[in-house]
Amino acid sequence: MLCQPQLVPVTPTSFMGYLTLSTGTEYFISLDHSTSPPSFTPDKQLQSALQPLQAQLKSLLNESKNKEWFVGQLVALLEKHTTPPPPSPCHDQILSVIRQVSNLPSESVKRVDINSVTLQVHDDADRNHIITLNFPGPVISCDLPIQPHPSTSCRDILDQVSAIVEQHQTLWDVLDEIDSKCWVVEPEKGTRKHSHRRIVVTPDVSIIINLDPQQPTSLPRCRFLGSPSAIVEYQDRLDEFSEDWDSGMGIVDNLGNILDVELPSGPTGGEESRCECGVCYCHEMEGKTPEISCNSSSCKQLFHLDCLLEWFRGLSNVRQSFGTVFGECPYCSRSMHVQALL
Repeated sequence: MLCQPQLVPVTPTSFMGYLTLSTGTEYFISLDHSTSPPSFTPDKQLQSALQPLQAQLKSLLNESKNKEWFVGQLVALLEKHTTPPPPSPCHDQILSVIRQVSNLPSESVKRVDINSVTLQVHDDADRNHIITLNFPGPVISCDLPIQPHPSTSCRDILDQVSAIVEQHQTLWDVLDEIDSKCWVVEPEKGTRKHSHRRIVVTPDVSIIINLDPQQPTSLPRCRFLGSPSAIVEYQDRLDEFSEDWDSGMGIVDNLGNILDVELPSGPTGGEESRCECGVCYCHEMEGKTPEISCNSSSCKQLFHLDCLLEWFRGLSNVRQSFGTVFGECPYCSRSMHVQALL
């Protein structure tokens, strides 16, 4: 006698769950009757078992009247023609999660498949935040500064993420302002879990801004990158006028006022190439962007630290004193130094 399939409705016309044979073997499937013929997705084990039965499967789909008819015919086909592998050890958990998903608001469910469930939360600014539950586990993955605590309850995970999203509205407002108004060079593709930005101040000076997620409108931690002679002016102004920071003003206007500069919104002309490393000619290498610039005011070419040190190693006159390496700029051949060890 055939066992009843454990299929859970995801939408009024689609179902997911386990198809159970009389031997106790189970396969995970998804079935959607909103199309003709119905859309059918088996797990990898069932896909392999059905490989020599494609003609029969196609015929069943074309003749399918409803979920019950199709599943009954499919089980009979498998009972007759296959020797199924053992069941998945995590099927109870997967089935439990899918049952929970069917009880969540439809706008919170983005995607459900055999390997994962994808949920979503919209914030007040209509930003979409994605939560992925991967099986087995479920292993929770989401693009947030704080990760939710492990849980087997979809409702609990969704509530945790909603609370985290609500808590970080202002942070993302500030980051969106930076992304829309400044020349951001790092991260190249900022996500909601990043609370920092590296922006261009001038073609030879950039600044890394680290926002406090709890107080994102307050004065951020800042670190200037560039030659010592180029950054000293901006560092001095930040030290002198930091008390003038106005939390009620936008971060871009605050930085512009304190540094006495109009922050560029993007590269113009040859400025874009200046942000590429002068050795490897790439902007990003292994997740790092150029952070060392030539000391010469007439050059100011940027380099990755690793690229510059590799260049120095090929020089006959390179020297090192304690933690400082002295060599020649690959571009202008003038003397330059970096804080590093060869």
